[in-house]
Parts: sequence; structure tokens; C-alpha cells
Amino acid sequence: MTEVIDKKTCQVLRNELQRIIEESKDYDSLNNQFDIKVGNASFDSQEVTFKLTLRLKNAESKESMDLNRYADLYNVEPQKVADVHGIKYKLVGYRVKARKQPFIVLNLTNNKEYLFTEDLGRKHFKKGEVA
Repeated sequence: MTEVIDKKTCQVLRNELQRIIEESKDYDSLNNQFDIKVGNASFDSQEVTFKLTLRLKNAESKESMDLNRYADLYNVEPQKVADVHGIKYKLVGYRVKARKQPFIVLNLTNNKEYLFTEDLGRKHFKKGEVA
């Protein structure tokens, strides 16, 4: 057993907790309803606290809900598709705490998410304009 909790110990513990949850006899019934994830941890030399997230399978992401909430403030249209330098992007989320790149967009060509600045988000996803 370890005497002091450090970053490496936390990583091992998080993986072990995720494994235990997935191997539990009730995991399949829970997993049908929820996405289950052992998240980030805070720790000191004596104690570690993990974030455990259970999200309904069909639930909208926090960033997507925030986009709907703040869209009017930025005059952008949620889920709008825009052509940026010949590549189609879809506005899919908003990061409340991100000052430099708050908008989350989905590249419809490679299906990867990227971040846009506030200026780019307003320019390309403005309400009422055709992309």
C-alpha cells in the first residue's frame, strides 16, 4: 500500500474505479440508461476525491444547453451550418468559462470538433444570414 497519494496513484485509482464500475453486476442495467464516467480528481498527500458523472443516454450536453441559453446574447443561431474557407462547420456548443475560444463547432467533413473565437462565431453563425 502507498504511504502518500500522488498523481500517478490517482491515475491508477481512477482506472481501477472505472474497471470496478464496469465489472459490477448492475453495470449493464445502469449503462442502458446512463453514460458513466469516473472523472477528474483533486488530491493531497492523504486524500483523493473523484468526480463521478452519470448522464442520461439521450441527454443534451452541457455545452449544447449553454449554446441555446447564450445564443441570443451573441446573436448566433444554434445548429447553423456555415461554410468557412470551403469547409462546412456546424455550431454545436458554447463553453461558458472560455474567454478566448468559447464556441464549439463540428467539422462536417471529418466529424471532429474545433473551437472558434467569439469573433469567428459571430461572423459565421450570425442569425438570419444564409451560410
